[in-house]
Amino acid sequence: MLYRYVVIDSYKYAVQQGTYIRKWERQFTATLAANIVELNFVDKGPGIKHYNFTLLLNTWDTTSQPYKDGVTQTLDQQRTNLEASYLKVATAVQFLDPFGEAPTLGGVYFTSLNENLPPYSTVEKPYLLMDIELVESKTAF
Repeated sequence: MLYRYVVIDSYKYAVQQGTYIRKWERQFTATLAANIVELNFVDKGPGIKHYNFTLLLNTWDTTSQPYKDGVTQTLDQQRTNLEASYLKVATAVQFLDPFGEAPTLGGVYFTSLNENLPPYSTVEKPYLLMDIELVESKTAF
């Protein structure tokens, strides 16, 4: 199943089409010896997931698909809730990706938030693009 939205801290947000990236990164050290690169993997597991995507914020009309999908908050409410989630320092946030999957390690940390006004946003019909990065990690005890 694939959804047009993500869930962050129990709120749904519409994902801008073509922006969702989930990547795995392994931690390693590299040394060069006699023209041979030696890699020493610190992370011997599946790697750490990084989630990068852009959310399209708008006060969606009740007949729009995002509204029917459950994105019912106003643009201002969405922005305020995202900023509140970002301000949770050293606190994992709840997350469901467009596949409806939660992080396997227990949580994600909100590591980057950028707000962009696209050129098609107007005073009468405002839109806001929120570039998001979340990094998966075990939740702190």
